[in-house]
Amino acid sequence: MKISLNADIAGNDFEKLFKLCEGLDVRDVIVFLDQNIYDTENDLLSEKLLREKINILKLGGLNVPVVQFPLLPSNIFLGEAPDEMAKFCDNLSIAADAGIRTAVIFPWPEASDNHEENEKQWDRFIRSYSQVVKTAEDKGIRLATHGHRIKKFLLNDCSSYERLFKELPSAANGFTFCMGCLHYTADNFKKCIRELEDRIFLVHVRDLVKKGSNEEIEEVPLGEGEVNITEAINTLKDINYDGLLFVEHIPRIPWEGNNELLAQVQAVGFIKALLKNK
Repeated sequence: MKISLNADIAGNDFEKLFKLCEGLDVRDVIVFLDQNIYDTENDLLSEKLLREKINILKLGGLNVPVVQFPLLPSNIFLGEAPDEMAKFCDNLSIAADAGIRTAVIFPWPEASDNHEENEKQWDRFIRSYSQVVKTAEDKGIRLATHGHRIKKFLLNDCSSYERLFKELPSAANGFTFCMGCLHYTADNFKKCIRELEDRIFLVHVRDLVKKGSNEEIEEVPLGEGEVNITEAINTLKDINYDGLLFVEHIPRIPWEGNNELLAQVQAVGFIKALLKNK
């Protein structure tokens, strides 16, 4: 397992990022595809700009195996916006052509309390998402699909991921094991990891506390919340997971001037300690 960080954690200060990663012995970063990497004329990813950013990061000794796409409107993944779906598949192809091997995607169509309508919603989603999976297959890029933590969305727990993989069994179709989301849905980490081990393309390491009954949460430093990070890491060791652990949603440290980089340092140290122990 390798720890990874957000490539933009130091903003546009690449030298600061390189020093941070060197000090933490982190060699992998994830690029978030914001508007700075898009061609504004056609609203598509710019392969040139993406390659330029990747090359800068590589010159600093970093690997860029993963990109994260921004959240898209749910109707795109229900077949209700074919032009936007075609554009998204084009963007996925562009990322692959730039050398990216894994893409994090957030398809969040809403579920229905009515069983019959919910099945229709699933059918619409699978038909639409099959286009994304086919594009990934053709371009040699993997999909680290990221579900939600709330039940009102189709993809929200391990059983819904299992259904996705049963319906679309392509080897390119996997998911992001988000500790925070799957804790919220009360999933059994051991069971989920072992049953879906071949589909885990990325792991999000985060901690949280549930707040009341209104689906609210509070993000907290690793080890200070309710998420059993130790169990997850140990089970990932058991299956010999050799992918990335991505540090995310780490709150700033208020008594250190809201220092975000220091919070990342603490988080990486926490994970490293768990990786060494069993």
